[in-house]
Amino acid sequence: MKKFAIILMCALLILSLCACENKTENSTAETEAETLAYTGVNYNGNDIVGTWQCEDISKDCYFIFEENGDAFAKWGTSTVYGYFDYYEDESYYEIDVPNFLYNDYTATFDNDEMTLKSEDSSFTFKKATMPQVTIKAPDKLKVDKKVLGDWQSADTYECYRFNEDSTATITDMYTYATVECKYNCENGKLTFYYMSSDTKDGSREVDYSFDEYGKLVLDGVKFESVTV
Repeated sequence: MKKFAIILMCALLILSLCACENKTENSTAETEAETLAYTGVNYNGNDIVGTWQCEDISKDCYFIFEENGDAFAKWGTSTVYGYFDYYEDESYYEIDVPNFLYNDYTATFDNDEMTLKSEDSSFTFKKATMPQVTIKAPDKLKVDKKVLGDWQSADTYECYRFNEDSTATITDMYTYATVECKYNCENGKLTFYYMSSDTKDGSREVDYSFDEYGKLVLDGVKFESVTV
């Protein structure tokens, strides 16, 4: 099966190419924080909260940091889930957004700009507004009631959720990521429609059927119905 996760993985590889780095020890971040403190830089753990863009990573990707410590990388209808924490004593952030930011960072803020710096990387972000994203799909979409619900396979990291309103969510448990889609069922084909940015659309078609045990078969891979 040409897994739908290929879409997500390819996007991640492209978007995170500039963001790849190795995890460093806290001591490095602490040293950098101390150096910055001597130069009069002030920190506030909430300064990072908001929506940001970093063109060094991707102009199509938005990074969202929330007050409760949740962190996200979003582009189009795809989302990678992560977290961040602020260590006040040492004035550094621990950030883990898989494939993008995963290190301890000292931070500097200048109006609408933020610079995150680790031992081996430095990224400059600008405040941004996440655009509204509307999936481009045919007006009339057909739903097969047999596919409705949640499906999971022991052979892949993918989980599928099909809703009655022709929307679907594909979750990749390996990358902690989701893709929001619309779908159409017709002539043994499932077609997914999604957005790879706020303006660029994409689609993916797979063969689908059901075996004698009621399992959903997508391009030869079997998925069992699950209750969430």
